[in-house]
Amino acid sequence: MRPLGVHTSIKNTILNSIAEAVELGCSTFQIFLHSPQVWQIPEFEISIIEEFKRQRQVYGLNPLAVHSSYLINLISSTPKTIASSRYLLKKEVMTADSIGADYYIIHLKDNKDMEKEEIYAKTREGFKKVEEFYSCKILLENTAKSKITASIPDLFETLEKVKHDKIGGICIDTCHLFAAGYDLTKDEGIEKFIKDVEVYGDFKLIKIIHLNDSKTPSGSGIDRHEHIGKGYIGREGFEKFLGIKEFSSLPLILETPKKNLQDDVRNLSVIREIIKKLES
Repeated sequence: MRPLGVHTSIKNTILNSIAEAVELGCSTFQIFLHSPQVWQIPEFEISIIEEFKRQRQVYGLNPLAVHSSYLINLISSTPKTIASSRYLLKKEVMTADSIGADYYIIHLKDNKDMEKEEIYAKTREGFKKVEEFYSCKILLENTAKSKITASIPDLFETLEKVKHDKIGGICIDTCHLFAAGYDLTKDEGIEKFIKDVEVYGDFKLIKIIHLNDSKTPSGSGIDRHEHIGKGYIGREGFEKFLGIKEFSSLPLILETPKKNLQDDVRNLSVIREIIKKLES
């Protein structure tokens, strides 16, 4: 079965994220390195990092994805925000690398008052701060509404224009894809997605899938995650999407709403049923 997991909590210690993943029967997982709404990032003790790596190896949790802070904005009109964003980006990738993460996933900001080329240039400048010797690869995630990352053609163009040795590919989020206008409940929507990837990019560049249902209709441009099967995508939409043959071995990570671990249990159960049906 393909790697399946959820975004787990690092509350009190990053070791908690592994405990959650194991309790949920995950084979992959994703974490934040700190609260995504603050600029401060903690320094992890070497002993904790070593234990984290040891436990991850014991339980076979691969790959590990780190999600970026929501505050990073490399194209802000405020110099202080740009400086803080560049520092935090570098610090987060460095920390992700130190704990052995395979991927660092980031949503790039858009700016309606900037032309694409200016956005690309400022973003490239921000990525220059990321050291090239890190093993952790950066993935650009699609978004619900943006002229640089919402449509598949724009996303792959951005990947090409914002070139850096550490940018290793794409993360596709189903909620964002649906909200951007790819109706995953219809064969035409699936076919359009497949054609756009084949024409403008390559399926080999897609490294991780974020599985989230959507609280808003297709084409809404609004990013609101919902429990699997409870939103506008629904079970049938996920069956169509996960039935894409090129996704048969890609890691799947859920970022669905969570009040407690039972929410993850239910969402994972639905996806496991869908995968079992597709593989039977």
